[in-house]
Amino acid sequence: HMACWVSTLIVAAIVPTTTMTPARVIFMHGLGDTPHGWADILRSSFREQLPHVTWTLPEAPRAPVTCNGGHVMTSWMDLHDIPVTPTAYDDEPSLEASVGKVHAAIDEAVESGVPAERIVVGGFSQGGAMAWLSTLRYPKKLAGCIMLSGWPPLASKLDVAGSANGKTRFFLGHGTSDTTVLPQCTEKANSALENAGTPVSVKLYPGMAHGSCPEELRDVGDFLEQVLPQMPAE
Repeated sequence: HMACWVSTLIVAAIVPTTTMTPARVIFMHGLGDTPHGWADILRSSFREQLPHVTWTLPEAPRAPVTCNGGHVMTSWMDLHDIPVTPTAYDDEPSLEASVGKVHAAIDEAVESGVPAERIVVGGFSQGGAMAWLSTLRYPKKLAGCIMLSGWPPLASKLDVAGSANGKTRFFLGHGTSDTTVLPQCTEKANSALENAGTPVSVKLYPGMAHGSCPEELRDVGDFLEQVLPQMPAE
């Protein structure tokens, strides 16, 4: 479900203007987190730089997580092991169910008047893995995909080049000192995208663990300015 506070976040994050073509970022949080974990940092980082962008921050369902002893927490898919490595097990039933939730959020944005090609799908960690999979499975072309400290589930089963988003721009960011999701996961995603001819920018942040940093947020802002430029409404 969408957290009910999303609407207040949008009001707070947007400088009201009728002259700009709308744009949307749908951003998924990581394991055990909630949308609140990212709301303030995204708002403070991008409100002035991207006044035309509305943010939707969906909340993951609560489910038992194998790698955490079966404890119930917010989780986009079941994870068997931490650290996540390039050969991590993909729990297809939970992945497919969560792709459906992300696609519903995209469809909701389209129905509200935001063209699909003005929507970026992004996320952190598990949320970044969901962004990757949801983008490559979506039937219409999107503006871009952002995967932060994530990994590429079902990489070997996806026809990246044949996807409606096979030519959509991807931004991959990862810390070199991440021991929760290994940076080799981002290298694997990058290889899959490059092999398919998909435009991809990769940034590795020296010394960064499993989190974000001001430099990464600046790079994300620059990427969003490129793929969601401010455009006067027709």
